[in-house]
Amino acid sequence: MTVAEQQFARSDMALRQTGYMALIQSLGYADAIRFLLQLSPGEGDYLEWQDRLFGDVSVDELYEQAQKHWRRSQE
Repeated sequence: MTVAEQQFARSDMALRQTGYMALIQSLGYADAIRFLLQLSPGEGDYLEWQDRLFGDVSVDELYEQAQKHWRRSQE
């Protein structure tokens, strides 16, 4: 028998509710929400955003800029 042919004991909605309650009981409300947010795929195209933000700047150049910024903030 394939998964598609099985009869499930719970509806999808009941399954979600049971799953949420199990997470909340195990993790508490705050950590259950944090866990669920980590499952979200997010928005946009990270690589496109990275290209727009950094362009052709190398890692070494970024590091130097970060060092200069940190030094200035310590003065």
